[in-house]
Amino acid sequence: MSNDRIWILLGKQFSGDISSTELSELETLLKSDPAAAASRELAATVWQTPIQEMTAAHNSKESIWEVVRPELHPHRHRHLLRRLVTTAAAAAVLVAAVIGWQHIHLHNPVLQQLSSAPGGKSRAVLPDGSIVWLNSNTQLHYEKNSFGKQYREITLSGEAFFDIAKSEGVPFIIHAGKINIQVLGTTFNVKAYTGDSTVSTTLVSGKIAVSFQGKTVVLQPEEKLTVPIIQQATVFQPKHLEKDSSGQLPEISWLNNKLVFDNESFGDLAAKMSQWYGVTFHFESPGLQQLRFSGIIDTESIDETLKMLQLSRPFNFQVSGKEVRISN
Repeated sequence: MSNDRIWILLGKQFSGDISSTELSELETLLKSDPAAAASRELAATVWQTPIQEMTAAHNSKESIWEVVRPELHPHRHRHLLRRLVTTAAAAAVLVAAVIGWQHIHLHNPVLQQLSSAPGGKSRAVLPDGSIVWLNSNTQLHYEKNSFGKQYREITLSGEAFFDIAKSEGVPFIIHAGKINIQVLGTTFNVKAYTGDSTVSTTLVSGKIAVSFQGKTVVLQPEEKLTVPIIQQATVFQPKHLEKDSSGQLPEISWLNNKLVFDNESFGDLAAKMSQWYGVTFHFESPGLQQLRFSGIIDTESIDETLKMLQLSRPFNFQVSGKEVRISN
C-alpha cells in the first residue's frame, strides 16, 4: 500500500499538483523505503520519457520496464533493480498521470488575448516577431501553445494593422468575421468590427489572399477589398486606392492618429467616430444620417469635431458622458 502511495505522490510531484501536506507525506515514505532513491529516479525517468513511447508501453509492467531500464544508472545493485521490476505495475499509475497531464497541456488550447480600450490604441509584438497595431476597441487572440509551429493563426475583432515577419513554410492566417486572410510576409490593414456590415482589407506591401464563401481574391499593394457579411455577395472586386497629400493611404491614417473621411454619410462617419472616441451616437431622424462630410480628425475632442462638422451642414448635438445625440 505504501509503495503504491509513493508512486501516486511522485506523479503529483512531477506534475506540479502536489500539496505541502502530500509533499511532507512523500518525504516521510521515501525515508522509510530502502529503495527510496531508486524509486524517485525511476519516477523521473518515466516522467521524462516522450509521450509517444509511454502510450505504446503502458499496457504491462514488463513493457514499462523496457522503456525505463536503459535510462537507469548501471551501478545500482541487482537486488534493488529486481525489486523495482516488481513495482513497475505501480508505475503504471504514474504513467497514466504523465499521459493525462501531457495530453491536457498539449491539446487544451491556451488563448492569449491582446486588446485596446474604446478610444485608445496599442502596439504589440507577436511571438514570431510580427508587429500589430490595434485600433480603438479591438480584440485579437491566438492559441499560445501552437502559434508558430505549423501555422500562425489569430482571430480579430476590430481593426488592426499588421507588419508580418517572414517565416518560411509557416503561413500567417487571420480570421476576421467570416473571411480568412493568408499571408507569408507583408504589411496590411484589416477592419472587422463586430456589428459592421462589411469586412475590409487594405494591402500596403507584399501579397495576401482573402477567402470568403469558397472564393479567393489575391490583393496587390495599394488595393482594398470590401466584403459584405450580411448579404450574399457574388463578385469580389479589389479597389485601387489613391494616397492622400501626405503620401499615405487614408485607410491606415489612424496609425498616425488621424481619422480621414471623404464624402461619407453622417451614419458611416458616426460609426467611425464611435470607435475613435469610445461613444455611442443616437440620431433623431434617419435623414440626419444621410448628411455627407469630408475632413480630417486629428487631436480634436468630440465637441470640437461636431462643431467643425456644423460649419458645413446644419444639425444640433448634445454630448452627455458617452452618449451623443444628433437632432435637427
